Amino acid sequence: MALNYIEPQAIHEFDNDNSTAYTINTPPETVVGDLRDDNRTPEGVKSNSSVPWPGSTFIIRSVSSGHVLTLLDGKLMLASPGGSGSIHWACVESKGWLGFRNTVSGKFLGHAENGTLRCSARNHWGWEYFCVRMRPEGGYVLYMTHWEKLWQVGMKDDWGVQKLAKIERDGIVWEFVKV
Repeated sequence: MALNYIEPQAIHEFDNDNSTAYTINTPPETVVGDLRDDNRTPEGVKSNSSVPWPGSTFIIRSVSSGHVLTLLDGKLMLASPGGSGSIHWACVESKGWLGFRNTVSGKFLGHAENGTLRCSARNHWGWEYFCVRMRPEGGYVLYMTHWEKLWQVGMKDDWGVQKLAKIERDGIVWEFVKV
């Protein structure tokens, strides 16, 4: 299908167009308040979630259980809020990847060779790289690299014990509560 091209015509200075042009003043930006009524998720549960961003510290909470990511005696677990253990995670960035450093131990959240999560790395390198993706229903999914793919952070059976790990699908939905 051929398109007809119309050559633009110059307006000559002797053109006596006396029409009036009206313009609308548009603000340089649009400000929209919180679109969720009283910070409620579609399920009606109040959410205090923030966008995980480098330079901020967060409590990382499972939306479904309400348990928080906790480092207790060197072990990583989901535990009830208010219990023992360290629950504050400083968000950092390296090479475009997010990382989470426990504020008490100074160690980074990452994974072991078997894919289970741990908090033992002194540096933010490949096994400590995270990608965070927002869900339309609310909350976030944490991803970690697995060779050339991204796997979600969830629970897996490790010798009869449920442990946090990188898994292929059906991961945990998380909230990031800024502290």
